Amino acid sequence: MRRQEILAAAIKVFGKKGFAATCVGDVADAAKIAKGTVYLYFESKEEIYATAVHLAIAQLHEVAAERIRLVKGIRERLTVAIAVRMEFWHEQSNLYRLLLTVGREARHKRQTNEVLRSGHAYFLSILEDGAVAGELETQDFDTIAWAILDMIRGANERRTDHLTERTPQQDAASITAFALQQLGLAPDVP
Repeated sequence: MRRQEILAAAIKVFGKKGFAATCVGDVADAAKIAKGTVYLYFESKEEIYATAVHLAIAQLHEVAAERIRLVKGIRERLTVAIAVRMEFWHEQSNLYRLLLTVGREARHKRQTNEVLRSGHAYFLSILEDGAVAGELETQDFDTIAWAILDMIRGANERRTDHLTERTPQQDAASITAFALQQLGLAPDVP
């Protein structure tokens, strides 16, 4: 429980002050604990950041798996997979902002790349499953999976930077329609 409280406090402080300007004492103050208590759970603020990212990705995978289990077919699976990512990162906007800043630093690039490869692999598996099921013709799924992930990242980044007023749901619908078109599937029309 204390570990989760520290992580939640750290994400808020990192989001407000920035990663570089934040010290472990700031995290302790935000969590309303002694600085030494933070060190019982984490060696450094870098470890706090890495743990927060790891836990968020695990949570994202759990939510996505749970929601994907409820649908069948490539259209529905792709729709849910895109929507889950859009909604999740919108809800985790402070952490997403950290990924956009801290995650691009050289010392955190490896972890950021792991997050990206994980997202790519997730979409690639959905597309490949669609081909195995006979719903899609085999094509360059690798590029399409990266394109879907990049569209999601771009939409989330624009929202984080207040460059758009579009909702995660609007962006998810547009990205899904584009992806289905690229896959040779006409979007469902109600």
